[in-house]
Amino acid sequence: MTLLALLFAAAVLVPAGAGARLGDAELRDHLARAEQAFRRGMELDASNPDSARAFYTEAILHFERIAKDGGARNGPLFYNTGNAYFRTGDVGRAILNYKRAALYMANDQNLRQNLEYARNRRADRIEVKQREQVYRTLFFLHYDVPARARLLVFAAAFAALWIAAALRLFLRSGALRIAIVAAAVVSAVFLASLVVDAVNVSRAPEGVVTAAEVAGRMGDADTYQPSFKEPLHAGTEFRLVERRAGWWRIELENGERTWIPDRAAELVFD
Repeated sequence: MTLLALLFAAAVLVPAGAGARLGDAELRDHLARAEQAFRRGMELDASNPDSARAFYTEAILHFERIAKDGGARNGPLFYNTGNAYFRTGDVGRAILNYKRAALYMANDQNLRQNLEYARNRRADRIEVKQREQVYRTLFFLHYDVPARARLLVFAAAFAALWIAAALRLFLRSGALRIAIVAAAVVSAVFLASLVVDAVNVSRAPEGVVTAAEVAGRMGDADTYQPSFKEPLHAGTEFRLVERRAGWWRIELENGERTWIPDRAAELVFD
């Protein structure tokens, strides 16, 4: 995904009402500055890594200003934020932003490759539960198709269902009967997928460790014993299962649970 694509996408996908916080002129200015800093960083990657890192950090500041003060929420913005973080060596926030981008453009091949590459750079190697792997294979539509796309398919199928049902009142056609059944099945499948998403987000939202390392503990205080021999490192993914003052109880991809300070991680969306 090029930065020119980001310039277009961020301009057209800012939610209604967000412009009150960051006007169009300011939005375009931040986008232009981000593009300039990112490209300058790429030019200096080989010859002057420290200066390149400073330019990537500058690009990140502009990208995040667009998201926070401009209210923009779209795949290209988060994708390029992830790219900039990765080039600074911040694997945790790179994965965090790639996962945010995946909510909007899960099937983008470049995004998938970059996310997988960043995951391979993590210090921790935590295997996904076998049951989860089976679910992801069987229910690939749920895991591989972005929520917005599933919502559009559901809306189209649901509308087709009622249109076909209305026509059925006037026309006795076997084709209409088949269309009604097919639309009903598609509607039910995608509605169920959306409901599962909503339940998961509300009960156990996804997150990523962003601290360089953090000790997982058996309780919500530093006085508790560590849960593991080694600390968790940046980029480790989890689901949040409980919140207490300053602490999160998280479930890792292998099903193990532990407590970490909430400042050591961020949620994909809170």
